Amino acid sequence: MKSKILTAVVLCTIAASTTTCRSHGVDVTIRNDGQSAIHNLEFDYPGAAFGTGSIAPGASFSYHIKPLSRGEVGVSFEQEDGKMFRQKGPTVIPNQDERLLIVVEQDGNKQWRVRAEQR
Repeated sequence: MKSKILTAVVLCTIAASTTTCRSHGVDVTIRNDGQSAIHNLEFDYPGAAFGTGSIAPGASFSYHIKPLSRGEVGVSFEQEDGKMFRQKGPTVIPNQDERLLIVVEQDGNKQWRVRAEQR
């Protein structure tokens, strides 16, 4: 009898661990393809924002968001000269599952630009 109960508990545990409960939203990854670190990054989206202190060249930062309404996202960060860089991005929609890759890059003149890839 004890072995049947133990077997049932183990099977239930395995079933529960393989079933994922995930909320709807957007998985955002911000990747720094520039030649220098970006500092005090802020990512704004409808209803909230998140940020990080810095992202090194070649590194990424990921976060899961739940937009409250339809609207554009925005990225801002502090440049090496202390000036703020700001750029609007794509539109996000509430209750939609997607991935959003934000690539921050520099051209040959060290001018920043942001491109977005939605999937």
